[in-house]
Amino acid sequence: MKFCPKCGGVMLPRKDGEKRLLVCGSCGYTIEAKPEDLSRYKGVEKVKDHVLTTKTVNVVKKRQREKEEIEQAREEYYELVLEQLGEYGE
Repeated sequence: MKFCPKCGGVMLPRKDGEKRLLVCGSCGYTIEAKPEDLSRYKGVEKVKDHVLTTKTVNVVKKRQREKEEIEQAREEYYELVLEQLGEYGE
């Protein structure tokens, strides 16, 4: 991985026609990439379809459970307040 000589930002590989360049993600500084520079970068493919993993499903279920627990706590608190008001009101 290379860093920008101007600002210290990460230099990212880009293609400009037939040229391979390294461009700073922060300031836009550009240099021509050497093959040994490009070998230090690993390509990543972007995936359009999203798949719910077990972790994501568990997070959704946890949020739903938390909402139910909050609603139950509200009901219990409301009953307690009504009880206390009844004791003082008499």
